[in-house]
Amino acid sequence: MMHHPKFSSSLHACVFTVGLALALAACTRETGPPKGGHTPGRSSLMSARPFVGVPFTLAELSLEMQPIPAGTFRMGSPLDEPGRTAVEGPQTVVIISRPFWLGRTAVTHAQWRILMGTDLAAQARKAFPGNTHLAQLLAGADDNVAMHLVSWREAMAFCEKLNARAEAEGSLPTGYEFTLPTEAQWEYACRAGTTATYARPLVLTGEGTATVLDAIAWYAGNSSAGYEGPGWDNVGGAGKRSSGGRAGPRQVGLKVPNAWGLCDMLGNVYQWCRDFSSDALPDDSVTDPSGPAAGVDRIVRGGSWHSDATACRAAYRAWSTPDSRSQFIGFRLALAPKLHR
Repeated sequence: MMHHPKFSSSLHACVFTVGLALALAACTRETGPPKGGHTPGRSSLMSARPFVGVPFTLAELSLEMQPIPAGTFRMGSPLDEPGRTAVEGPQTVVIISRPFWLGRTAVTHAQWRILMGTDLAAQARKAFPGNTHLAQLLAGADDNVAMHLVSWREAMAFCEKLNARAEAEGSLPTGYEFTLPTEAQWEYACRAGTTATYARPLVLTGEGTATVLDAIAWYAGNSSAGYEGPGWDNVGGAGKRSSGGRAGPRQVGLKVPNAWGLCDMLGNVYQWCRDFSSDALPDDSVTDPSGPAAGVDRIVRGGSWHSDATACRAAYRAWSTPDSRSQFIGFRLALAPKLHR
């Protein structure tokens, strides 16, 4: 179950249980079988160690990684930001001391299937055991749709499988690993030097809607527009402007990216972060925060196709149990410095 700091009871109800020319040389994309895990004899995951500040691609998965520079930002939201909740403060100056990489998009269904050897149908059976009507649950089962119905633990298993491959090849930068981003890394990368959204400041244009989001995010205000195939009734989406009522996770990369080349940081699917949940941000100034040392729930960020506009802000914070699988939650891969607690 996902905790929504402003509308916790309603969200519990709606979670149905649930370039550079000198860049790293690109590997030739595999043309092997579309299903199943890694096959012995495949080409290497990465052709060389990534260079700081240069994008690279995990060619076997066609998974593009964007470089995120080191820097400083103000985490959280000011008191007058529309939709602000108490857990988004106090505003904290955060230093990201080392550069990292983040997936250009959320991990897709095809990328998950190629590496993990399972598909969305298998995840749906885990999330909804005994359900005999899987058709609705397989909304957004196309290859390029953001993978969802994946728990935090399963997302971390995806990262660990990549680490095993990369370590065997010796292609990981020293001191780095594939992982989920910390929520500070996520918010820093989402903002890319901007404010509430990476387009313009958030201005609500109706109950739960904001036109500034239309170009950059799939959310309750537009996720039914042009949606085809099985899905879920989106009437619960506050202020939905489109005429249709069916919606679900969308193909990645269809919306305008932020200044650092990241698509769908807001909307489409929430994204798991590494941190345990907390009811407040650290105060004053901190360097490379990674959340509480212990806890139960794990942070999710970014809002989803079913979220209203106030949840699709860089500062918005929510969390869910690490074993939960939801049609609202996916994940984005990071290559980041190893955490040392």
